[in-house]
Amino acid sequence: MLRGLAEYSMSGRRQAATVAILFGLIPVLNVLSGAVVALVTLRRGASEGLLVLLWAALPAGLQWLVGDSSALFMIVGALLAAGLLKSSGSWSKVLALMTVLALLTQLSLALQPAYVAQVSQVIDQMMSEGQNIQLTTGGAGETALASSEEAVGLLLRFYGFYHFVIFMLCLCIARHWQAMLYNPGGFQEEFHSLRLDPRFAGILLALLLAGELGVSPLASWVPLFCMAPLVNGIALIHFVVGQRKTGMNWLILAWLFTLFMAPVVIILGFADAFVDLRKRFAPVQK
Repeated sequence: MLRGLAEYSMSGRRQAATVAILFGLIPVLNVLSGAVVALVTLRRGASEGLLVLLWAALPAGLQWLVGDSSALFMIVGALLAAGLLKSSGSWSKVLALMTVLALLTQLSLALQPAYVAQVSQVIDQMMSEGQNIQLTTGGAGETALASSEEAVGLLLRFYGFYHFVIFMLCLCIARHWQAMLYNPGGFQEEFHSLRLDPRFAGILLALLLAGELGVSPLASWVPLFCMAPLVNGIALIHFVVGQRKTGMNWLILAWLFTLFMAPVVIILGFADAFVDLRKRFAPVQK
């Protein structure tokens, strides 16, 4: 199905715009709208990608009118990331760009009081429905209010993190489609070689440590600073599994390990950026 969708999208500008609009109207699946924008950009350049983005902006704009700008951020981020990857071929630069874009989306919350109010309203409603029986005294009400504020703050803390994930998902889907249609196996080889620039990794590590020490506002951005090294660590794991030819079962175990032991994978990502751990894994001699 996805191959057919990619082929249809690349058959013409109108087809790509149609797919971008239709999937842009469907929650969750709207990530495919961003992926189509990225695919057209990767294959035909930023000017063609921008034309598709303008059509994809129609459903994204409707969401923005009701207070959610995430879809607009997604398609713009997908276009910029795909354009940089096409021009530079460097995933390290792309991850740096995604980090900056995601940080900008995090900062944009200061300009989105309506969205923050919507999130607060939803959280308040959810918590009040679960606690309305217990909230009979003033003290209990104050505790519930504090808990509600903490929940909203925690959720909004991951706003930039969420957008980094969305940018990455759009670009990976698009790159996979491009490789599937025009260069089979190309994306796998490219992803296996993904490694952060040591200078970028050093900046992220410094920001991450400062955030962990409680430096404001960096402490609120720690989840975002972890994302690029996490991707590096995942790429390293894929590289090792590919080199050892251990099969899909080991790859599934590796993803489960990443899910439950993400800090270890992040450390691996930083280590690989600084010392190139891939050199330690020579190809298996037959």
